[in-house]
Amino acid sequence: MGVLVRRIIGWVCLVLAVLLLVLFVLGTWNPADLVVLWRYGRNPLLGAVLVFAFAFVASWLVTPVTDEAAQKWRGRVRITLGLLVVFSLIAYGLFGNQFIPDYRIVATSADGQRTIVMYDPDTNLQRLHVWAGTGLGRKYAGEIGYPCGPTVVKFASRDAVTISTSYADKEINLDPGTGRPLSVLGPSCSQ
Repeated sequence: MGVLVRRIIGWVCLVLAVLLLVLFVLGTWNPADLVVLWRYGRNPLLGAVLVFAFAFVASWLVTPVTDEAAQKWRGRVRITLGLLVVFSLIAYGLFGNQFIPDYRIVATSADGQRTIVMYDPDTNLQRLHVWAGTGLGRKYAGEIGYPCGPTVVKFASRDAVTISTSYADKEINLDPGTGRPLSVLGPSCSQ
C-alpha cells in the first residue's frame, strides 16, 4: 500500500470517527427529539465501539511509528485506543441490547404527517407515542399512554386517533400544529 493511499484511508477513518462521535452524542442527547437520531444514534456503547475503532485505524495509518524512541506517544496513543476498543466491545456485548429500541408503527395518517408508534409492543411496558412530520425532520411529538392488552389504532382524521383496546375505546385529539396529544389514556385499563 502506497504512503498516499494509506494516509487518505487514514484521514477518511479519522473524519468518520469524528462524524460518528457527533452522531452518537446528538443521538444520545437528542435535544430536537428527531426520530432519525433516536433510531440510529441512540446507543452510546455502539458509538464508542465505532468511534474508537475508526480512531485506532486512523492513528495507525495517518501517523506511523518510524522511530520508537523518538515517537513514544504514538505507540501509547495506539495502545490506549486499542484498549478502549476492547473495553467498549465488552461493554457493548454486555449492555448494548438495552439501548436497542423495540417499536412498531401501528397507524399513519392519510397525509403521512402523523404516525402512532407502539414502543415495547406485546409487553407490560407497551406505550403509544406520536411522531410528527416526515423524513429526516420527523420528530417525537408526545406520549399517548399505556394501552392495555391487544390494541388497534386508527386515524379518524389527521388530528384525531381512535384507540381500541380489550377494555375501552377512546378518541385522542392531536394538536394541529405540533401533533402533540391533547389528552392521554387513563391511568387504568377501563379509562
